[in-house]
Amino acid sequence: MSSIQYALLSLLAREQLSGYDMKQQMNGRINFFYKINNNQLYPTLSKLESEGYIQLQSHERESYRPAKKIYKITEKGIESLKAWVVEPSEPGAWDEFLLKQYSSWLVEPEVMLAQLAERRKEHEARLGQYTAKVALLRGQEERITADHPLFSSIAVIEMGILFERGYIEWCDKMIGWLRENRI
Repeated sequence: MSSIQYALLSLLAREQLSGYDMKQQMNGRINFFYKINNNQLYPTLSKLESEGYIQLQSHERESYRPAKKIYKITEKGIESLKAWVVEPSEPGAWDEFLLKQYSSWLVEPEVMLAQLAERRKEHEARLGQYTAKVALLRGQEERITADHPLFSSIAVIEMGILFERGYIEWCDKMIGWLRENRI
């Protein structure tokens, strides 16, 4: 199965959702570390349903809008998701910006300083979003145990916080090195 399928199963393991609600959840939870294209969502849901990983639970109608299809993960879907979670992961693809930095010696330092300053701002903003999201999630429950869905959601976002802090620190080092014209 594809990572998109596992991302959707991850959402449905927490609660029954419509396609629209899944997209909203992805924007609020998974978009921090994984993005899905809108035109991938419904074909992927259809495939998951035809293969027995999810099932159509109900149709909900809201006033004048078309009925929403509410999906539920099946036992097969849960078992597949569990197996995938414990599989060793492939190393992540390098961030394009870092690849560009590998050849930054070919560019004037002033150009790189501006790019690094901009990149630093982006990561500061993302760090703020992650920090706010963790605070919001922690505020939803008094005590979050390891068997609660929020436990893993918070844990993953905490990794994002560490990544963003590291990226900001790296930008600061690069800016300092470029200004001093040495490492």
